[in-house]
Amino acid sequence: MYTLTRQEVADELGISTRSIDRYIKSGKLRSKKQGKIVYVNNKDVENLKSSGNNYQEVIVPKKKKMKEEIVIKKNEKDSFGLESVYIDLREQIKEKDELIQKLSLSLGKSEEIIKNSISLIDYKKSQFLLEESKGYLSKEIESLQEEKEVLLKELKYEKSSNVILIIFTVLEQAPPKG
Repeated sequence: MYTLTRQEVADELGISTRSIDRYIKSGKLRSKKQGKIVYVNNKDVENLKSSGNNYQEVIVPKKKKMKEEIVIKKNEKDSFGLESVYIDLREQIKEKDELIQKLSLSLGKSEEIIKNSISLIDYKKSQFLLEESKGYLSKEIESLQEEKEVLLKELKYEKSSNVILIIFTVLEQAPPKG
């Protein structure tokens, strides 16, 4: 059954995904590709894990006195120190990657907020225009009130003149006594 991805197999075996690709290419692991994801056969992974004593050949250079090349087989489990460093580094890389993704997400949100917000210059400009229009309107109100007062005085003058004219008219039409 093909249910494990390359990354999952690499984590399980403690090797890189590039090594998984090499195993697939050499035929040690069977795989299926669905879209962009490569799935590895579970039985092949179990077989590779169960053969746990994988040996790595290390070639030691010849010494001047020796005529033969010495090949030492070293058990991979003896290199536990390097594996633990590798695992620690892989964990640190995962943490850094998660941090980068979180920062990228918050950066995108911030950019969206900035894109939808009003700039400080536009805000100051609108405030200035608002204050300027308030000043203009208050001047207009004052001039209209002065004009109103002038018109009221003229109206009082006209009323008093009309009253005087009415009185004269009434007096002229009244019959003389006497």
